[in-house]
Amino acid sequence: MTLTLGQVRGWAISRLGLSPAEFYQMRPGEFWEAMVAWQADKQADRRHVAEVIRAVGVRLFNIQLRPKDRIQDVRKFLELPWDEMEDESAEVDRLNNLSPEERAAEAMAFLNRIKHK
Repeated sequence: MTLTLGQVRGWAISRLGLSPAEFYQMRPGEFWEAMVAWQADKQADRRHVAEVIRAVGVRLFNIQLRPKDRIQDVRKFLELPWDEMEDESAEVDRLNNLSPEERAAEAMAFLNRIKHK
């Protein structure tokens, strides 16, 4: 697939929020690094929402069951694509190693992103 300058410029303006002048000042490598970071950010948001939905679903399901029959591992209730890779995930390690201040900043950044959508 061949990309046109218009498509790439459109991504820069619509997805990254760059002005045309900022786009033209970037080197191609910087642009692609920004696109990779944007994609990772979007994927993290999707994953967070899916995890919240799964957690709520299992809680609503479990309240209807006897305590001994309740599901303890949410992955057994609903498998998500990243469950197989979760043990090896660098993102999980990164989040586990955050200081309390960094965790608070991550939470605020996420809330700000979803508030402005």
